[in-house]
Amino acid sequence: MGLMNQRFLWGGLWVLLPGMALAQGFPVGSGGGAGIITTEASASFGILVGAEEVILSNERKPYAWPDGIMGVLKSGARYTFIAAGSGYPIRAMGTLDNPQAEGVVDLKIDHLQEAYSYAAGGPIYKDSHTGMLLMIYHAERWVFPMNWLPFYGELGMARSLDGGETWIDLGPIITPHAPLESDYFQRRQETFDIGGGGYLTVGDYFYVYFSDLIKNGEEYSVANLAVARAHISEVVQAAREGRSSGRWTKYYNGSWTEPGIGGRSTPLAPGNQEVLWGDVSYNANLGKYISISAGAPWPATDLYWAESDDGLHWTNYCRMVVDTAHKYYVTMVGVSESPRETGESFYLYYIRSRLYAQWGNRNEDAVLVRRLLTLTKGAGVCR
Repeated sequence: MGLMNQRFLWGGLWVLLPGMALAQGFPVGSGGGAGIITTEASASFGILVGAEEVILSNERKPYAWPDGIMGVLKSGARYTFIAAGSGYPIRAMGTLDNPQAEGVVDLKIDHLQEAYSYAAGGPIYKDSHTGMLLMIYHAERWVFPMNWLPFYGELGMARSLDGGETWIDLGPIITPHAPLESDYFQRRQETFDIGGGGYLTVGDYFYVYFSDLIKNGEEYSVANLAVARAHISEVVQAAREGRSSGRWTKYYNGSWTEPGIGGRSTPLAPGNQEVLWGDVSYNANLGKYISISAGAPWPATDLYWAESDDGLHWTNYCRMVVDTAHKYYVTMVGVSESPRETGESFYLYYIRSRLYAQWGNRNEDAVLVRRLLTLTKGAGVCR
């Protein structure tokens, strides 16, 4: 990782899971089992965090898959899961209990417009009128060819007109403010991971979330939970015509004034806390947008909740899952006909590695796990 922000902001709230103690207003100890997140703020709802289930063991799942947020589609009883593997997308088809029950296929993003060393995704949008699929993919430029570290992360978009069988690149949509040529990469040889591009549809716009690296002279800072937007109809029309995917602008200082390519961003995470490889969703039960992501400490990352009424002002950043394992690459999956929309109960999938801190490679022992999250009335809230 590059810059790490180890501070915690709890906004005067406290969170308690069964089996955990409180010290100086913060939860401590090794939880990780089922529990209800509660606070003293009110008693409108609570979040029941189910026990961890191993869905795909390290031996059963494709190597390094999922290496990011999964795009999940539903057709009848069949689910399709598309996510990054070792530098290319991999599609699995099956059920929520066994994502690869019907097989696994390696995919490729054809006609890449940039010289990426890695390009794979990712979150999927399906156009209801044409059936066209749009993929947001994570791309990397390796600072030194043949060595994957350090790398410079970007986000791009690709389209599929045949249900996800083939993909054509539409080009980059979001890059960090700090350029690849800056001394952060060339002299200091640091890595910057922009994330996976989890997205919301807010009104007529796509909101795509990422981490930004801001350059101010010779100083660098991370903007956690930055966002860029583009008009859905413009993106879809451009993609149908095979053109670059719309005009993306970053949110900065209260307005959408900065270009998606190289512009500045304002951090939206409360207190600019870490929001690492998280996912976002509209939760119909709450009538709010929600975010679940990995965060401090590193490498035994915990998982965190945040919520928003408008996709811009995020509050109630609180720790949900606490254990000694490395937890990463979060995907929320709803149980309705639209997996991207969550409700009273939904699944949280992520990669879990117990040996990452020791080995430095999560793929050697990583498993795909999930937890069932249920919103319950009267048990308190995480806000």
